[in-house]
Amino acid sequence: MIKAYDELLKMLTALDRTDPEVKEKYRETASMIVENMAKSLKVCRTNLSIDTTQSERG
Repeated sequence: MIKAYDELLKMLTALDRTDPEVKEKYRETASMIVENMAKSLKVCRTNLSIDTTQSERG
């Protein structure tokens, strides 16, 4: 996921130099994708519950 995000940033940077209008269109789409990824990660984090109050049994 991080690699894909890095590639997206590189593409947006290149488009900024060549075609700012197209870059803005892709930036808006990328922003929505990143927002959705963040929401998904929050859901995953919320759904994971680890009981740290219980001591290990040896």
